[in-house]
Amino acid sequence: MASSIKNVTVEDSSAVGCGICQCLLKPPIFQCEVGHMVCSECSVKLAASETCHVCRRALAGGYKRCYGAEHIVECLKVPCPNEDYGCSVKLALYDASAHLQACQYRPLHCPAEKCTFFTGGLGALLDHFVKKHRWPATDVLIKKHRWPSTDVYDGRTNLALVDGFNVIRLCYPLSEPSVTGIGYTVQILNHLVLLKVTRESYGRVVTPIHIIPRDAKKCQLKLAYETPCGTQHVEYAFNMASMSSGLPSLDDCFEFVIPKSVQPLDVDTIKLAITCSYPVSTNTSPKSWPEVTD
Repeated sequence: MASSIKNVTVEDSSAVGCGICQCLLKPPIFQCEVGHMVCSECSVKLAASETCHVCRRALAGGYKRCYGAEHIVECLKVPCPNEDYGCSVKLALYDASAHLQACQYRPLHCPAEKCTFFTGGLGALLDHFVKKHRWPATDVLIKKHRWPSTDVYDGRTNLALVDGFNVIRLCYPLSEPSVTGIGYTVQILNHLVLLKVTRESYGRVVTPIHIIPRDAKKCQLKLAYETPCGTQHVEYAFNMASMSSGLPSLDDCFEFVIPKSVQPLDVDTIKLAITCSYPVSTNTSPKSWPEVTD
């Protein structure tokens, strides 16, 4: 009967490493007749070799597959380093690095300059934004339309943005509004949008940053402002940011410019309309959406 052995330490990582490149061994694993092991890539590079790289014994037909070693390395499991943030995955020792790059529970770092706060939860990060930095936060209510053929949920609202960071929370209603128009019970979706406003000589620049620490779908954003000649708008599909290493380079982010001729620089806020939408998914959408009349 299989059982786990706890409190085991691998004191010499070379015991589970390739004898050539020193990388952790993973299947398929190869060995000479004595047992000196190499990884699959190195076995290919040494295919023409006539002797073992360590003991120099003759290799009749090259290195041979070592199924016993493969079984051992498959059984060496380690917890994800993000276990404290909610990840329950047990990883094969050789696979830990690859998992970390895609782990949904990587810690989220505050993007504010010189701020060292980080957390494993989106709610805690939002709470930090609002309470510590006092960044204004606005809810965008995502609605399920009555259109039978629609495959997108969306929400729209008007914003008054200040210089610096502005937080947009995407949420959906868990109940219908009261007769007075208030009284929604909402649940925050697994999305946060930061709109960073920067003043330039020609106007204000709005940079959107989409934070999704879990398996949320890519979000679509539309920003619009009014001019004497009509509405100017732009639609944008987000580059997703995990915030696991802080704020992404703004040079790689989309920028939405509001000319000073439209909204002067001497006013404290700028007015924008925002629409956020994302595709329907049975895995990421709420089980029951109250229908909202358009």
